[in-house]
Amino acid sequence: MNDAPLRVAPVAGGADVGRFISLPWRLYAGDPYWIPPLKSQVRALLDPRHAFYRADAAARELFLAWRGGRVAGRIAAIVNRAHNRFHGDRWGFFGFFECEDDQAAAVALVEAAADWVRGQGCDTLVGPCNPSTNYECGLLVEGFDAHPRVMMPYNPPRYAELLEQCGLAKAKDLLAFESEVHLGSFDRLRRVAEKTRRREPTLTVRSVDLRQFKREAAIIRDIYNSAWERNWGFVPTSEAEFDLLAKDLKPLVDPRLLQIAFLGGEPAAFLLALPDVNPALAVLNGSMANPFRLLKAMLVGRKREALRLITMGVKEIYRRRGIEAVLFFEGLKAALERGYRRCEYSWILEDNELALRTVRLMDAELSKVYRIYARPL
Repeated sequence: MNDAPLRVAPVAGGADVGRFISLPWRLYAGDPYWIPPLKSQVRALLDPRHAFYRADAAARELFLAWRGGRVAGRIAAIVNRAHNRFHGDRWGFFGFFECEDDQAAAVALVEAAADWVRGQGCDTLVGPCNPSTNYECGLLVEGFDAHPRVMMPYNPPRYAELLEQCGLAKAKDLLAFESEVHLGSFDRLRRVAEKTRRREPTLTVRSVDLRQFKREAAIIRDIYNSAWERNWGFVPTSEAEFDLLAKDLKPLVDPRLLQIAFLGGEPAAFLLALPDVNPALAVLNGSMANPFRLLKAMLVGRKREALRLITMGVKEIYRRRGIEAVLFFEGLKAALERGYRRCEYSWILEDNELALRTVRLMDAELSKVYRIYARPL
């Protein structure tokens, strides 16, 4: 199978973009845990006109590995100038990596990405990021026995060896925890939340108002960019990029599961959990064009099985005052009322002790590990 000549070439034209997007459908055929993404969303993320790339914030080049006339793999090389300006780095990123069980093809793809970002002035190759830490990122290295939750990546176990044989080594692990949604955590959090509210009389927490979507998005963006500014790999989002992210998430948002906290009337923190719509996405198989699949996906999507707590951010000046417990309590109360049975908390940096302590309040157990790799150039 791997005897045909190998070459790696940049994506050239719409047909190649289609090949780049469609490759996973062949590689993951028969894999019960892979969730096909919507092809339209992948295409949008690869489009240089996407808000991620605007105002010289980033650039990318796409590559395909060919074995004779067959596409054997793909990779995106990304220079995230906004990241490098914010952190003072000269990192180049790779993402959207997919490959047959073909070490030579994997090496050729990684070297193509490395050469391209080196040509952009970068001194380190980092990834996978699709295309940044504000989107799907990390390579799954533990927890292959269940499908990923909404907006989390998936890959076969062999990818870790393919990338490590390219000289890439662990830079940081991103952790996912999971727990049942149960009353034991509820009672414990209620007591902590009540103490916090007595200690912080100006603390108020409310659900997001989707009728005031633009106003709410601006409040959350302010908290988001402030709360994570010291986190490893974080990049503040521009107004245009955040508005696009918020617009994409809006159809999935249950207002009770998006809570905003204020102290003295000032935005202090927020919590966002989303229903795990991946079972419905699996039915769609990458497209919303088939009305029968769409109807079935809608029926599957009505089942309230699981949530993913995507993010909880607290501005640094308001941390260690118990606000996290109040937000967790309000989110858990809503989840119980709506009948959700399980919740994943992801992702959490392996060395974020404050977040790890908060998750333990929910009796959560480690379920998956995602790895970001790096290699000097």
